[in-house]
Amino acid sequence: MFRATLASIITLLALLPGAASAAPQIMGLVATAEPTPMQCADGQCTALLSAFCLQEKRLPPDFDSAYLPSGTGQVTLIATMIDGRTIRMEADELVEFHSRYGYTAIKARLPLKRLAGARPTSLALEVRPRAALLPAPKSGDPNPLTPEEIAVATGPWRLAAEATMEGGSEGAEGARTAMRLINALPRTGDIQSGQRESLWRRVAGNAPTGIRQAFDACARSVDQAVGYPLRKCLEERHEKLQIENTREFWRSLGGS
Repeated sequence: MFRATLASIITLLALLPGAASAAPQIMGLVATAEPTPMQCADGQCTALLSAFCLQEKRLPPDFDSAYLPSGTGQVTLIATMIDGRTIRMEADELVEFHSRYGYTAIKARLPLKRLAGARPTSLALEVRPRAALLPAPKSGDPNPLTPEEIAVATGPWRLAAEATMEGGSEGAEGARTAMRLINALPRTGDIQSGQRESLWRRVAGNAPTGIRQAFDACARSVDQAVGYPLRKCLEERHEKLQIENTREFWRSLGGS
């Protein structure tokens, strides 16, 4: 008896008329314990944010699908100026949000021209509790989000997700630690092997044993491969952790 894989089912569904343009699932953003630094180059600043699925029955987003905050004040842009002042701004109209790895990560992007000539020495993003993202609406969507869907996903389901996605479990803490390490590493290239331990002490501290083991395993993989940076390996580890955390969240609600 033929048994289709999830990937083949998604591919077949995407070929159906109208399926590719239907709105993907609403996503939750994991609240940050401390601001996430943005890295700037060529007039743009970026950072990765942990995310998860808030709609089990809708398809996950394609790579680079555009998203919008579900409400104001959920993500704050923090700019540190040359004179030491710190300016906090709502990120809604400034920062763009796009899916990175399915539903497990969001790439936040800020074109510096939107700061109207301001030249901060550093930028960071703060994700507040219960933050959620809605897929950017598209004209002709055959299955757009309904107000009822949005209310349930961003209300009771997002509240229920706090225990699994932002609680003290090793899986949740491991994913948060992995993302902090990712954002501390260069977007391109890599750090020297002798810098890894200082990076761990500075960013991860007393993180769970599991993520330390994953970090060391990534270091070994990087040393044995060519063109495989530590950041890429940690992104893959983070993706696996968030998939399992999301599954645990849906199991807690009686889902699959």
